[in-house]
Amino acid sequence: MSLEHTASLLEENTDIQRQSARPIGPTTSDPDVRATATGTPAAIPREHLIRRVWPPMMIGVGFVLEVAWIVCLVYALVRFLLNFF
Repeated sequence: MSLEHTASLLEENTDIQRQSARPIGPTTSDPDVRATATGTPAAIPREHLIRRVWPPMMIGVGFVLEVAWIVCLVYALVRFLLNFF
């Protein structure tokens, strides 16, 4: 196989890969999605962002409520023990 033949095969293969490559960036027609903001929260439509952020936010809220409940119980126990004894 000649060097020229190998070079032409490599060039054809590269052209085929370029044509079959998936486009980079959003492929939606949604006006809220901008090509320059891929991967940032601004690029995600609002309803999808809420669905993605809601579970961790609720875990955080539950944790804060649990800590507050434990603090109240400890406070009540300490007051009870100080008044009782």
